[in-house]
Amino acid sequence: MVLALKAPAHFSLVHFTLFSPVNSCFSFALFCYCRTASCSCFCSDISFNTLTSEGTLRNNETLVSNGGIFELGFFSTESFSDYHYLGIWLRADANKVVWVDRENPILGSSGLLQIWSGNLVLTDRRQVQLIVNSGYVATATTNTSATLLDTGNLVLKEADTGTIIWQSFDIPSDTYLPGMKLGLFGLNSTNKPGFHMLVSWVSPEDPARGLFTLTVDGTNLTKLKVWRGDGAKMDIAFWDGHGLQFVFENSTGNNNYNFSYQSNKYEAYYTFSSSQKYDLMWFVLASTGNLEQYVMLDKKISSVSHTLCEDGGMCLTSVPSKCDDGGTFLEMNGSLPSTYNSGSINTRASDCEILCKNNCSCTAFASVQNEETGCQLYYGSKRELLKIIEKGPGIIYIRGGTPSDGKKWKLWLAIAVPLAFLLALIPISLSCYLCRRKGLSLVVIRLNTLLFVIVRIKLGRVQMSALLQ
Repeated sequence: MVLALKAPAHFSLVHFTLFSPVNSCFSFALFCYCRTASCSCFCSDISFNTLTSEGTLRNNETLVSNGGIFELGFFSTESFSDYHYLGIWLRADANKVVWVDRENPILGSSGLLQIWSGNLVLTDRRQVQLIVNSGYVATATTNTSATLLDTGNLVLKEADTGTIIWQSFDIPSDTYLPGMKLGLFGLNSTNKPGFHMLVSWVSPEDPARGLFTLTVDGTNLTKLKVWRGDGAKMDIAFWDGHGLQFVFENSTGNNNYNFSYQSNKYEAYYTFSSSQKYDLMWFVLASTGNLEQYVMLDKKISSVSHTLCEDGGMCLTSVPSKCDDGGTFLEMNGSLPSTYNSGSINTRASDCEILCKNNCSCTAFASVQNEETGCQLYYGSKRELLKIIEKGPGIIYIRGGTPSDGKKWKLWLAIAVPLAFLLALIPISLSCYLCRRKGLSLVVIRLNTLLFVIVRIKLGRVQMSALLQ
């Protein structure tokens, strides 16, 4: 136990700190208000911001930055609850994850973070050691500690000299925080230059690497560019010599964000600081390809989302579909049976289209009204889909369909069948007329006519069948 005590003269605050012998990352504090010989005491939990070689961080424990802005620990999402990730999030809103170790997912809730041989090491029930700072490994003799700063940066450094070995700001995920550098580093060195870049999540529920990447342009380092997974790209900002100018409307401007551009023979990068009118400002490259701006004031968070589109109308968010029926999903009233659970997924309705669009075998999906239940995915043919659709208030989204496809093909039949018979009567009448004039056998004409009508009906059935496939 470590004791800190200041003897009171008349009225003062006495602070006792009791360190947990099990985990040196956490402690309990005893605060006492004293007047002469009498004291009134209360306890308070304190979460430390630093992990040392003697400590461990388990699944239900966290590090908290000194100012209480950021928190580091393990998290999971509703759709992928079997996997946990080491991440950093805002204490004001735990859903705002600003950094994630996406390379090392942990099985279940058995995650453990510790410093081993100077490195940050993750383990789970598989007992496989996963090095978080794998690109910048410390020597076995290095005495290190990891500290979560109020900037949101997790820093691994030598305890004696303070030399930084690794930091999370060097491997961003999808979030651009003040003080973080986006650019190209290692120029004119023996090693291959490397980019610091933002990479979107696959979906709001899956933190793995998504389709979109944001960093400086490799040929013109003064530009910021976004790439999509299929090779499409777009310039979104440029340096005009005084500030960073974005191409979309309602851009940041220099009043709110203080951008700076640094360039020398070794590196070229952008960084920014928050305006004094907000507690925190940051950017997120969303899984949809949108660039989102966030601000926080008095723990209240607001945002603006920007779709990345050029003047010609091309948008990076509209990924060309490689599926035969395209990538559009249009509405049809109805619902899938409650007993139908082939392809049912426990995810938010907002993710249903993404999950179905990325799988060409997915014919349709139904968004369930209850957000906690998620959605249903359908993988059969459209013909079979029409047989199982039930009446109800729900909506089914069909790949390559139209909002009234179910009504259109019925209307087509209502028009096409009478029209087919009408067209069949014309040659019959003509044949009868010719029969009387030329004296041909009425029996033969009737047989020919019957054959003609049969062919017409069969053709009509073939066309109907093709429509319903």
